[in-house]
Amino acid sequence: MTEKEVKDRAEQIIEALSALSLGREPNLLSGEVFKTLSDHPNFIGIKNAYIDYLQSFDGKVDAPEDIKNLFDFRMKIVSLFE
Repeated sequence: MTEKEVKDRAEQIIEALSALSLGREPNLLSGEVFKTLSDHPNFIGIKNAYIDYLQSFDGKVDAPEDIKNLFDFRMKIVSLFE
């Protein structure tokens, strides 16, 4: 996967996780990630990775270490989902 594909897939996963946490349910027109995330075998791992990332996130991504942490987070949730 290219860096852009990882970024796009990670965004789909986080959007689906946020929607699920707000009580939304997938429907016929929902994307594949949203339809399958709640029953995914690594759902808890994905959720925990997001929690861990948010706990260390200070509201901006501007330092090289922040960029690396974001990239590592994206890679982790995508690998857990795939």
